Amino acid sequence: MRQKAPTTPFLPSGSPCFTASLVNCACPGRASVSDKDECLSVQLLKGDVRDALNLVDNPELLGRKVYMKGDIVESYYGIPGIKNITDFVIQ
Repeated sequence: MRQKAPTTPFLPSGSPCFTASLVNCACPGRASVSDKDECLSVQLLKGDVRDALNLVDNPELLGRKVYMKGDIVESYYGIPGIKNITDFVIQ
């Protein structure tokens, strides 16, 4: 059984800023964003993309810049998103 990340980062209000997931994440354009409507919902398909970018296995990625190449969609989990990622760079 896969375990969740050991800690969940919190916003200044005390609310969790994410629920750890293997299959998707929300990516803001800048670190100060805390509103989901200012984020892109990102599909993490099984394979290299999910292995490298999911916050369950890689909690140290929270706050890092990630450049992704994929299909921009009007709505994924209720907000604009990116699906079918073909390339990514972590800075």
